[in-house]
Amino acid sequence: MGCTQANETPTLICFFEQGNEEQKAYCIKLKDNFHHEKTIKFEVKSVPQVNFSIKFKVNGKLHEIQKTYDNSEEAMQSTLQKAYELLK
Repeated sequence: MGCTQANETPTLICFFEQGNEEQKAYCIKLKDNFHHEKTIKFEVKSVPQVNFSIKFKVNGKLHEIQKTYDNSEEAMQSTLQKAYELLK
């Protein structure tokens, strides 16, 4: 009854600003670089008036793991590391 299943598959949700192909490409690159033994789902989406952000839903809780768009290798590695930590 309204409870989230504990065994729900973790989901990485990447929001990109409407029409911003550069941010969309970064989201896809992030997905392609995600390597972990646990299976996760990916959602790449654009919602009107929603700024770029990357969120990770684990065990029913939503964590914001990247707030601002930065397509540097360092930012991507940092975001991936935060996701891996949440999967522990």
